[in-house]
Amino acid sequence: MAIPSRQIGWGTEDNLLWQISKQLEQLTNVTYNACANNAPTYKVFTALLTQSGGNNLTDQTSGTFTIGVSYNIDVYLAGDDFSNIGGPPASVNGAWDGAWFIATGTTPLNYSNGSLTQWNTGAPVATVLENTIGNIWFTYISFGYYTVESNGLFIIDKSLSIIGTPVEGVQNNNFAGVNFGGDSQFSISVVEPAGVNVDDLLYKTPIEIRVYN
Repeated sequence: MAIPSRQIGWGTEDNLLWQISKQLEQLTNVTYNACANNAPTYKVFTALLTQSGGNNLTDQTSGTFTIGVSYNIDVYLAGDDFSNIGGPPASVNGAWDGAWFIATGTTPLNYSNGSLTQWNTGAPVATVLENTIGNIWFTYISFGYYTVESNGLFIIDKSLSIIGTPVEGVQNNNFAGVNFGGDSQFSISVVEPAGVNVDDLLYKTPIEIRVYN
């Protein structure tokens, strides 16, 4: 509510209260503007990637998960609940068929109904340091070629990707690159000097994706 103008005939106490109110109003505006100016200009996903092995799709219908591994719920059965480890909550049969997530814990709230979950042992394993973008996961495509996936969270002309040098990259001139592939995907290539894509070179390799407002 706006503070009224000072009136002729006000007493000392009224004038003092008016001055205090105006000072508080100014302080409030300064605080608001400072907060607005400090608002984040982008959302970010930052992680350390480790990759080993080749294309190897593995199934499970019970048990525990490995933190940092990307899992696909191939067939969801009602009652299973993965929400406490980064996945979707319990729902009806088929509700989460095809859903992906990076495991943030080992033991789901409920995994007694036999949902079929899958992961590729050759896909990069992510130690996630920060994620304000949303649900992101990794897949294995072929030798030295992987993807960073989302459900349409990457925006063309507003998304930036950075990846560090793979292990032994400085000594052997190995190279890691990451490229925008659309609103749902970035691609990662790990290449030897001869131009051949190779596995087993990512070890705690930093990656950062920014999506600007």
